[in-house]
Amino acid sequence: MKSLLLGAMTVSLSFSLSYAQSSIDISGMQSWGFDGDQLNETMVFDVPFNGFGVILGVQYDITVQTINESWLDEVNVRFGNSDGTFHGNWPDSFRPGAGDGFSGTQRYTGSFITDFHLNADSEVHISLFETGFDDNLNSPDAILLPGSTMTFSYFIPSPSTSALLGFGLLSATRRRRIA
Repeated sequence: MKSLLLGAMTVSLSFSLSYAQSSIDISGMQSWGFDGDQLNETMVFDVPFNGFGVILGVQYDITVQTINESWLDEVNVRFGNSDGTFHGNWPDSFRPGAGDGFSGTQRYTGSFITDFHLNADSEVHISLFETGFDDNLNSPDAILLPGSTMTFSYFIPSPSTSALLGFGLLSATRRRRIA
């Protein structure tokens, strides 16, 4: 029993997380059609997680320019895992120009809280797509202008934390076998 308590104390006292933010420039991305359209562009961003990762918040500062008759409120930004999944709570996509039922160029800033759990490859896939109407068949409906960024906030465990968690569990398991 003493070994189990000592292992648990070691784990609880040594567990540390580092808060980090990573920004990615998403300028130049284009929206070509509805969700799943093969022409929609996807950008891949690697987050340094040491095999464990949860994104807790997203900030965006993007300038959207629509093309021809497309409206600003039709543009959606989606982020998810490399296999197309999203493990967590709302949202996995957002419409920065929601309510702007007109064409043009507009800057949008904002943030939201999420709990997006990354797969082991630690890749975030960001893509654009249209909702409502695909006004420009076989050509882009919108583009993100220079200076458009997304910033992800997350916690990452220190390398020693993962090792200590494993050691603490191993100690607890070994003690049970002896008893």
